[in-house]
Parts: sequence; structure tokens; C-alpha cells
Amino acid sequence: MSGTSMDGIDVALVTTDGEAAVERGPFLAVAYDDAFRQRLKQGLEDAKVIIDRRQRPASLAALERELTLRHADAVKRFLAANGLRARDIDVIGFHGQTVLHRPDQALTVQLGDGALLARETGIDVVYDMRASDMVHGGQGAPLVPAYHAALAGGLGVERLPACFVNIGGISNLTYIGADGEIAAFDSGPGNTLIDQWVEAHTGLAFDAGGKIAAKGRVVKALADRYLSHGFFTSNLRRSLDRNDFTPPKASDVSLEDGARTLAHVAAAAIFASARHLPQKPKTYVICGGGRLNAVIMADLSAMAAREGAVIVNADDLALDGDAMEAEAWAYLAVRSLKGLPLTFPGTTGVRQAVSGGVHQIPLICETERLLLTPWRAGDETLLADLHATPETSRFVSTGAPWSVSYAAERIDGWMNDYEAKGIGKLKLVARDDGRFIGRAGFSWSKESGQYELGYSICHDEWGKGFATEIATGLKRWFFEQDIGNAFIAFAHIDNAASLAVLRKTGFTETEQRDYKGRPFQFFECVAPE
Repeated sequence: MSGTSMDGIDVALVTTDGEAAVERGPFLAVAYDDAFRQRLKQGLEDAKVIIDRRQRPASLAALERELTLRHADAVKRFLAANGLRARDIDVIGFHGQTVLHRPDQALTVQLGDGALLARETGIDVVYDMRASDMVHGGQGAPLVPAYHAALAGGLGVERLPACFVNIGGISNLTYIGADGEIAAFDSGPGNTLIDQWVEAHTGLAFDAGGKIAAKGRVVKALADRYLSHGFFTSNLRRSLDRNDFTPPKASDVSLEDGARTLAHVAAAAIFASARHLPQKPKTYVICGGGRLNAVIMADLSAMAAREGAVIVNADDLALDGDAMEAEAWAYLAVRSLKGLPLTFPGTTGVRQAVSGGVHQIPLICETERLLLTPWRAGDETLLADLHATPETSRFVSTGAPWSVSYAAERIDGWMNDYEAKGIGKLKLVARDDGRFIGRAGFSWSKESGQYELGYSICHDEWGKGFATEIATGLKRWFFEQDIGNAFIAFAHIDNAASLAVLRKTGFTETEQRDYKGRPFQFFECVAPE
């Protein structure tokens, strides 16, 4: 998750059914360096000319690629730090970086290449979760309320109705009623104005702890200027873009008074927007970076007291206020995979509850009809079935049918190779319907000191040209990826079909010899000059 504050990438692990069951795991924050943050800010400017969400003008294409690779690196760091492997993760919920959000034009643009992230991590990715909501008449934000509703079950009925408040760059509210009613909307500027103001005057990325604001005073005229903005005076709720509000001019106010006034505005905006909630909340649960600003929190507590409500830091409820949005995106990814709604009329104004998101599996190699992708938990049964009979196993390994435990052992070895080197013998599925076709890929031959190509096709799929297609595709992929100058393959001397495939796809016969006590014909394929 990379939010409107543009300060870094949040990675969180959640075990969930996408409904009521939520088990929260570890969290990692990876900060952006100053140079990359400046590039993201320039990306906001470059995106202003976009009229089609697929457009990537100026530097945005290169920025999107680097942003995605940084997310992939963050995932790998997270896995390493927590003793996890890519195969231990079912799906990544990928938000990307919002660079343009114009709900009045049904236009939202998040930088992030889901296919690249899946390929780099070897993990399924669900991304682009806002677009469907906007197509169906919604504001495209906020999306976190579905997760807040799941967490609200742990608050206790005595705290309801409650309001989750995320103070990020833009703040948003999620109302949870005692009867389960849910309502949500953006509430106004959160940290974005303070961050921009402080950085412009000090070079610091934000006002840590509100220390600068604590030295200033609220300039009422400046606060009123923000709080009289049309967003607050209108009875209609809409989602906000970072560009909807701009920081004061340097001539307007001192550094300290500016920070203090903007902290007041961040708090006051929440209560100005809370008047649109179905009922007055008893409890406000504060999440996001703004909860670490002592001045904002003090203002919120004073304003809540006047309403007969209490302010609670999410951390005091054993929730992680930093991790919550990243956790939410993981939760939403699971809902997306199950076809469950992500947004509702009460959260985004969408006409009816809708799901959304694009599911991208990791593609190692693809051909016209086939996709090569990593193995998943449970695939050992597919692999065992592939080699379950004498007919389908007689030319493979020892020639005996495979048990499920042996198939699991082989998958474990292949996935170890893939996760360490980005290459292995992987799962082959049909592009059109995802059905299991077989296995294919490369493994390292210690005997020859070269990579070895191998493939096996399900018996029901024989005679359709799949072996030739994947052998040709893998040959092209191997040399395009510059993995080596040559690789080998071999087939049992009685396996006429495989011998024909290897000869047809341009392999050169090198020798015939025994392998594991059985006669095989060996081939070599050398990179074209």
C-alpha cells in the first residue's frame, strides 16, 4: 500500500476469508528516499493531462515500472524478515500510487503494473480495485470501510456506533452502527497540507509528532478559509484528490502558526464531515499517520468531548494504526477473488454493492494457448494425477507412477529453484479457461552443468500440439531472458512423440546413453548467433 502521503510502502500480512475471519500478522514499512518522493510529486503534475486512465504521459510509464519494482522488493524484504516464502502467500492486494482522482469524470489513475508485480514476486496479485466502483456510479473511494466493518466486531457493542478515522494524506471516515449499518466518505485534508507546508519551509517530510505545530497558534482566518471550502458546505459527499486543497502561501503565516492551523483544520474537517453520519458516534478510532501527531490528537479529543464522544488510538485497541490500510488491501483482494462486494451505496455512492479488481497470476512464460505459472498449495494432487498411470509415467524418471507425497516433494524442489533463481519446472495451464495442462520448464543438471528443459502433458490433452508449443515458447523465453547460451533436453528412446517434438523445435541430437539405468536420447539447443 502506498497512500496519498507518498512516504513509502506498507506491507502487512492477513489471514482471512474476506468476511468475518481476520487474523492479523506482521507489518513492514519501507520508506521512500527523498529523490523518489520528488519523482512521485512530479508524477502528480504529469498526470493532470490524463483523460484516459490507460495513458502514461511524460515520465509516468518509467515511474510506474520503478514503483512496481520497489513494491516487489518490499514484498521480498517482508518475506525474508518473517521467514516466509512466496508460495506461503496466496495473493497480494496491490493498491499502487494514486496520481489522479476525478470522480466527477469517473476517472481514477493508480500507477502500478499488476502483471509485473506478479511476475517479480511469483505471487498472484489483485489490483485496480477502484475502477469497477466508478463504472457503476461510485466515487471510487473510500474502499477500506469493508475491512473496518470486519474489525468492528471486536469493538464491543458498548462502543457503538463507532467511527474509524484514517488520517492519511486525505482523511476518511467509516461509520459502523449498532445494527451493522455502514457509511463512509472522505472527510477532508489529513496530513497532506501539513506535510507540504513543512517540507516547503524546512525540507522535512512531515511534522514529526506535531512538534512544530505545538509551537504555533491557530490563525482563525486561515482555518476558516479552509473550512468554508465547498466540500464542507455541500450536503453531498464526494471523494477527494490531493489537489483539491493547496497549502498556504509563505506570506500568509509563519512556519509554526501554519503547522498549528493546518493541524486544527485536519481535526476540524473530521467533525465537520461527521455531521453527515447517520448518528453521532460514541467512539472515534483513529488510524493512519495522523494519530502520531499529538496536536491533531489533542484537538480531536477536545472536539469529541464537546460531542459527548471519545477518541481512541487504534493502537490502544490492539490494532495497528500504521498497518490498517495495507491490511485492508489484503482483505479486499480476498473479497475480490471470491466475487464479494468491495463497495456499497453507503460507502462510495455506488448504485449497488459491487466487487472489483483485476486478478493477475504470475506469468513466467506465455504462448498463444498456454501459461506457465508457479505451483500453488494443493497442486501436488494435479501433478500426481498427471503421472498416475504406467502410460503417463513410463518415460519419466524411474518410470513408476507418482504418489501425492512424491509429487509434493518434486514441487518443493522445483519451487526452491524458482524462488532462488527465477527458473524452474512449473505449472502449465490453458490460457482460455485455466485448466491444468501439465508441467514444463527448466531445472539445473549437475551432471552436464547446463539447464535442462522438461515437460509432461496430461493424457487428455495429448495430440493438440501443446508439447511443441511450450517447447518452442520456452526455447524463445530462455534466450530472451539471457539465461544462458545453450541448454539440453532428453527423451527416452521409445518416446517417439517427444523425440519428434525436440527435433521439430530445432534441437540437435548429441548422444544416446543411459540415465538412471534407462536409455535416453540427449539433445542440445544453442542460442542463435
